[in-house]
This record gives sequence, structure tokens and C-alpha cells, in this order.
Amino acid sequence: MSKILNQVVRCSICAIVFLMPLFFLPFSFEAFEFNKQYLLFFLTTAALFAWLAKMVIYDKEIRFKQTSLDIYILAFLAAAVASVVFSIDKTTSLFGLYGRFSNGLVGLASLVILYFLTTNNIGENLKVAKLLNIFLWASGIVVFMAYFSIFGIWAKMATWLALPPIMQQVNFNPAAGSLEGLAVFLAVVIGLLIGLMTSSIDQSRKTGFCWWLLLLASLGIMLIVDFGAAWIVLLSTLVLYVGFSLWKRIFKESVNKLLIPIFLIIVAIAAMPSDPAATIFGSDSDLANLPQEQVLSQQNSWTVAINSATDNVKSIFVGSGLATFQHDFAKHKSSGMNNSWLWQIRFDRAGNHFAETLATAGFVGFLLYLTVIGLFLMMGYLLMLGIKNISQAYPFQIPLMLAFLALIVSQFVYYQNGVLAFAFWLVLGLSMVSWRKPIKEKVISFKDFPELSLILSTIMIVLGVAALVLYFFAVKFYLADANYRNALSLLGQERTALVEKAATLNPYFSRYRVELSRTYLYEALLEFQKPEASRNVALIQTKISAAIDQARRATDLQASVITWENLGVVYREVSGIANGALDWGIKSFETALQYEPANPVLYTELGRLYLTKGDTEGAKNQFNKAIEVKADYAEAHIQLALLLEKENGLAEAIANLEKLAELNPLNADGRFQLGRLYFNDKQTQKAIEQFQLVTLLVPDYSNAYYALGIAYASQGNNEQAIQAFEMVLKLNPGNQDVIQKLNELRQ
Repeated sequence: MSKILNQVVRCSICAIVFLMPLFFLPFSFEAFEFNKQYLLFFLTTAALFAWLAKMVIYDKEIRFKQTSLDIYILAFLAAAVASVVFSIDKTTSLFGLYGRFSNGLVGLASLVILYFLTTNNIGENLKVAKLLNIFLWASGIVVFMAYFSIFGIWAKMATWLALPPIMQQVNFNPAAGSLEGLAVFLAVVIGLLIGLMTSSIDQSRKTGFCWWLLLLASLGIMLIVDFGAAWIVLLSTLVLYVGFSLWKRIFKESVNKLLIPIFLIIVAIAAMPSDPAATIFGSDSDLANLPQEQVLSQQNSWTVAINSATDNVKSIFVGSGLATFQHDFAKHKSSGMNNSWLWQIRFDRAGNHFAETLATAGFVGFLLYLTVIGLFLMMGYLLMLGIKNISQAYPFQIPLMLAFLALIVSQFVYYQNGVLAFAFWLVLGLSMVSWRKPIKEKVISFKDFPELSLILSTIMIVLGVAALVLYFFAVKFYLADANYRNALSLLGQERTALVEKAATLNPYFSRYRVELSRTYLYEALLEFQKPEASRNVALIQTKISAAIDQARRATDLQASVITWENLGVVYREVSGIANGALDWGIKSFETALQYEPANPVLYTELGRLYLTKGDTEGAKNQFNKAIEVKADYAEAHIQLALLLEKENGLAEAIANLEKLAELNPLNADGRFQLGRLYFNDKQTQKAIEQFQLVTLLVPDYSNAYYALGIAYASQGNNEQAIQAFEMVLKLNPGNQDVIQKLNELRQ
């Protein structure tokens, strides 16, 4: 049995190393990170239990290999636990943000377990060389699959082979949810390969050929994707390596080995300011116009992180809570971001991992994380200083150090996904094993104490039962997400039933409650649109009540701008049906604004509700606030102009929309309303000019053609009026009002 448990540990570690870069399943809402976290959790906990059971039940002694980093890693994990305990969103901090999943406490704890499994079991059951080979084989398969996606081979194969839709996308790759994430990962892989090629490790001709093939294939992907952060990772890593090697003269007569990294340095420098894919394949080719991931800028990332970490005393010490950067971004983003074309994106991650750690884990967690990295780099540097010749290096010392340097640089310029986090902790553990010196083994034997053995065995049984309970809930949560994913492609009762099942299986995720509230709301409004005689009033009331109840539960599970905005939308939509809904809608949007004070959409929605209530001053105040945070926000300008028009302030309304036309000249709705106001103010020619611009901006804007026809007719220009109304009739066949106007004009 002891050998079986040993084998479980061994196979689990190998499976993690091979499958983490490759694993994905199309059954959940998010195919990559969600499934990788499940894989990591199940395999690490299984390996941990097998390792402990072997020592406690069969060996009757606990053998633990202690490294210099252990205490600091455990301290960092303790800081993460404290961050979760005091988090503004405990569920998210525990399991990770929905849609991302890799940044919660469960994921971090699994990675820390992987580190200790590595330092305590590699060298006996496994060898560093074997794990690195497994990792490189997995990376090679990732590259192979990415090429198939980029060149559309998976999409072509789908015509005769049942492939999931996600594999048919041009940016599909199993290592990351984007090509940019893949490029950063491959920069790390190339760093590892350069270390292997230039070190003194014995390699066969076949192995050397495979390394070269993987290096060139990875470089090809990087050239096609052409992601600046990935080039920075590769360039920084290799410059440090070449510089240190020349300074310490560790290669001496083998210095020509440095030609490989020097060549890659030149490639990186040449690629960064250029567009290699456009140069090679042409600027109009699909390869030069691949989908691009939108990442929060470094400046905004650090601005949000610092503001969040210094928001209050709690944030200084423990941050906002693991995985809660979306809350931090919503609350602390500057109104200046509204001037960007990305202003509507609610970023759920920082542009780099260090900024996100500061925001979510506070200064304590941030400093402990830096301490782990700093101590590792200091020990590695001291070991490297002792190398007089490349042959004196510990096995894999240089390759692992290069991979770790690449991972650290990547955390400065890119966020951390599941595969990059896994690679970080794996390389950290393998490095400590490879260095040998920093590891000390402690043995606690209880062979002569059967009572203690009984107590520990009992504890192991309890832990085993606890693990089974966790597995049970994990399976339930996975089934919930599978039902939710299937529901999104359906309509009607089938959709409702699946979302209800998802919320029942996993009652802790607000996302399911939000979707359920929208589903109930849609059903209520659909029934309300029927003729009054055939409406089922009881059904409408039931669905409205259920929609409000689910939306409220979502705010209880996760107090965020998303859940409160959703509750406000539900109340807004039923305000004409349910008594008191208008006031509750106002309160909901006011609460949402506490979580995202720089959102012009929320101010505008709140202004509309004030207007419906009859509070014109309150509405005007909210529209002005929306314009303050985003000067060119068209909807707020239009609503304010309509309000001013009703108050007989036609001149002021026109001035407001003229300002909008200057700030946002391509907004068709704003120009249409400006033309309408010009016409009402007897400035017919100006009105015609605005309507003409609208038809140029939106060729099928039928209201603009209709208004243009009215304006031409008022000038007596019947021929052009007829042309305008004919266009309206083309866009709206059979419209009797337009037909009548055409007949009148033709007579």
C-alpha cells in the first residue's frame, strides 16, 4: 500500500505538470481557467493526502524537507487567508472571480501545496529532468495547437470532425485565454530552453533537435502575435543572462554558446517597434490582424492599486480581498479613463500581477510576496557567483533561474493567469530542489508511540472525510456551471429551468442569481406585452416578484456595482407595473454609484428615474454629473437637452447639443436631436444639414430621412422631400403615414 500511495504522489505531480498548460473543457462557461483550477485542486489535494497517509499510517514517521523560503511562503499564505477573512467579497476571494477563477484562495493554496509536494518528493520519486521534459512536451503540444488555430486548421477540421466551437476560434490555445497570454508563456519557455541549451547538461542529438524545434516554433508564434510585453519578458531575461555570463566569464572557451541568446536579443529589439506579421504576410492578411486582448494600462493599474491599498486602514494591511480587483477598479478608476475608447470595460484584472497583489492583498501581502521573490533571487545570485565555469553549475540551476527571471518580469508587465501562476510555483520548487544546499530534512518518528500514531491516523481519516466533502461540493459547483453555460444558448422555459438548476446546485455565486432575475424579468415583460384581455396577471406578478427576489439575493451574495445595477434595471423595467418600484430603483442606482462613482451610465439612468418621478431638478443634477465624469457622453447630453426643451429653454438645449456635436461629432442620435431642435427653432437649413449628416453616419436611420423630408417640405422643396420619404418607405415598407405624405407631395 505504501508503494501505491507513493505512486499516487508521483503520478499526480506528473499529471499536473503535463496537463496544466493543456487542460481545457468546453462544458463550463469559461473553458480554460475554471477547468485548470479544478484539475489543480483535485490533483494537489489527492497527492497531499497520499503523501501524508504514507508517512502517518505506514512509515510511522514524518519526513519534511525544509527550505529557506518555507516560512515566508507560509506567511504569505497566512496574509492571503487574512485578506479573504476581511474581504469585501468573501465568496469571490475564496473561489476566484467568476470568469477568471485563478486568483482566489483555493487556487493559491493549491499552488503552495504543489510547491511543498515538489520540494519534498522530487529527487526521490521523481527527477527534475523528468518533470522539465514533461513540461516541455506539454508546451510543444500547446504550440502545435496554437498554430492549428491561427492558420484555421481546427475550423476546417470542424466540417468533418465534431470539435467544440471554442477550438474553431483563431485565438484558441489551451495555455491561456488569449494569444497575448500565450506569447508571454512562450517567452518563459524560450528562457528555459536557452538555459538548457547553453548549460552543461548532457543532451542527446534527438533531445537537442526537439529543443531547437520548440524554440523556433515558439519564436514563430511570438512573431505572429507580436505582443510588446512578451518581447520585454524575453529581452530582459536574455540581457540579464548574457550580461552576467560575460561579467563572470562562466563560459570562457564555450562563449560561442551565447550566440543563441544574443541572436534572440537582436530579434526582440527588432520586433518590438515593428509589426513582423504585417511585414511577412502583408498588412491585409488575417495573420496581421489577429484579435487583440485589451489589458489595463500599467499607469492605470498602479493608480488603482495605490488608491485601493490606501483607501482605509484595513486596505493598508489586508487589501480589498483576493480576486476583488474588479471592485477596486470600479471604485478607484479616474474619470480620465472615460476619455478612452475602452471606457465601458470593467477591468477585472490589473495590467500586471504586482499591482493587483498590492490592491487585493494590501501592503502586508505585497511585501511578503516580494520577500519570497527577493530571497530566492538573492540565494540564486549567491550560488551563481560561485560558478567559475559553466560545468560547475548545479544541474538545471541556470535553466530554472532563467525561467524564474522571465516569470518575474512577466509579473511586472502582464497579469498572472493560471498557467503562469503554476509555472511560477513549479519553477520555485524545482529550483530549491536543484540547488540542494538550502534544503534540510527533519524527521519526527512516532514508531515507539502507538498512541500518537493512533491520534494522527484518526486525524488522517477526518481529513479524508473532509476532502470527500470538498470533492462533493466541487462536483456540484461544476455541474452548476455546466447547466448555466447550456442555458445561455437557449430561450424560454428551457433556459429558465437550467438557470434555476445552476442556482440550486451552487447558491453562492451571484452570477447565476443575476441571470435568473433577468430571465424572470424577460418572461414578465413578454407576458405584459400581450393584449390586456389575454394577459395572465397572476403570472406577471409572480415573475416580477421572483425577478426582484433573485436580484436582491445577488446583492446579498456580492455587493458590487454589477449586482446593484442589475437590481436597479429590474426595478426600472417594472416601475410602470409594480408599486414602489421607482423609489427602489433610485436607491439601487444610488448604491451602484457608491461602488463605481465615475460611471456616466449610472448617473444617466438615475436621472431618467428622477425624471419619471417628476423630480426635474434631481434629474438635471444627475445628467450634469454624468457629463462631469464624461464630457462627451451623448446620452446624458441628449436627456439634458430634452429636459431643457420641456422647460422652454430651447436656446440652452441647442447650445448643449452643439457642444456635444463638437465633443462627439460622430454621434448620430445627438445630431438628430440637434436637427430637430433647429427645426423647432425655425432654423430649417441648419436642421437639414444635421439630418443629412445623420444619414451619412447611419445610412438606415429612417427617422432622420423622415425629418429630412419634413424639413424639405417646409421649404417647398418637394422633389427632395419625396426622395427622403421614399427612402423612409424603403426602410419601412407599407408605412401608411409615409405613403400618405408621398401622395400629398406628388399631387
